[in-house]
Amino acid sequence: MESETLIEDGFRLFSSSSKPSKSTTPTTTSAVTKTLTLLTPPNPTTFADLGLAPWAVSTCAALGMKRPTPVQCSCIPRIIAGEDVLGLAETGSGKTAAFALPILHRLALDPFGVFALVITPTRELAYQLADQFRALGSCLNLRCVVVVGGMDSVGQARALAARPHVVVSTPGRLKVLVEGNSDLPAVFAKTKFLVLDEADRVLDVGFEEELRVIFRCLPEDRQTLLFSATMTDNLQALLEVSANKSYFYQAYEDGGEGHALCHRIRFNLQVPVLLATDVASRGLDIPTVDLVLNYDIPRYPRDYVHRVGRTARAGRGGLSVSLVTQNDVDLVHKIENVIGKQLDTYECKENEVLDEFTKVCKAKRVAKMKMIDDGFDEKVKARKAQKQKSLAEKGLLKKRKWNRSKKGQKRAKTEQDPHQDRS
Repeated sequence: MESETLIEDGFRLFSSSSKPSKSTTPTTTSAVTKTLTLLTPPNPTTFADLGLAPWAVSTCAALGMKRPTPVQCSCIPRIIAGEDVLGLAETGSGKTAAFALPILHRLALDPFGVFALVITPTRELAYQLADQFRALGSCLNLRCVVVVGGMDSVGQARALAARPHVVVSTPGRLKVLVEGNSDLPAVFAKTKFLVLDEADRVLDVGFEEELRVIFRCLPEDRQTLLFSATMTDNLQALLEVSANKSYFYQAYEDGGEGHALCHRIRFNLQVPVLLATDVASRGLDIPTVDLVLNYDIPRYPRDYVHRVGRTARAGRGGLSVSLVTQNDVDLVHKIENVIGKQLDTYECKENEVLDEFTKVCKAKRVAKMKMIDDGFDEKVKARKAQKQKSLAEKGLLKKRKWNRSKKGQKRAKTEQDPHQDRS
């Protein structure tokens, strides 16, 4: 296969020292290039057969893990051997232990921090992963730190500076911390393992920029482990970033497993969006605006003309879409009279709209989660505190409170005597 591919300097997903799996001659389609190697599935019956240390085998037994699952059988020996791995297996198949056990096995041989960095898309998953790491590494005096949004960032920075063995984090909060503290990137300078858990969701959330910042803090000779329940287009885009000879495991619905896959696919492009009020409808000359979306119809036709004038500039093409309700019909007619043409009606199919609505709701939840991880709530509180301080310095804070109190008293009096004489 080809040598490593970079989107830009420092954005290497897999290490350059991965040990390649044997592969056959690749076959090419118009969209995807695949290299497939059919491996003989191993048949270990115990965790000791996977090459784990006796203490790890004993810990598995104490936790009721009687025998390794298929994903553990295939991935643990590869990770111990020093290979980069992508494991695709369904939820509940033992993916976490498939990467946690070999990481802890290697940590016991040369304990230091930060030995492993685990990236996951949500706070809930981060805490679950940390609990499993602590359980599997209970006899190692493992120091594991969770770094997520919504928590004290100063305390998290101190915890990272103490160099724990394992860091489990969401991308947004870790990016904020390493960018805000010049000493923290050095904490990850000798990290041996980078894990992306739920890798398809990490990319689906749109964490490209966060990952880019995080990867720059990591050494090139690390091992990278990606684990996911599904193979998605977004995950294939992550694999485009890797483009090297690493072991890929996939469990199939028919029970077969052991295929090594390497996909190369065109990287998905992100579309920049400007969200603005009518302030942006005038005076902005952005040459390549392709679409103007009017969430509501402006009250005055001239404002509509200025809004849609942000696109199709200097002889270029462009499109304007307006969302219209039954209450906007008169406004639309006024606009049509001013521009001298009738606006085209776009008919929407209900089923398609409902499908897109589901995607929008998901994107909204993801965006809110990402904002929390980026410390948005803390920024809001800081802005409110600054506003209160500014009002207090100007002597307006007490006056505003007095006005609110007076209005409240007046409203209460009106509710008590709604039939009072107002003449």
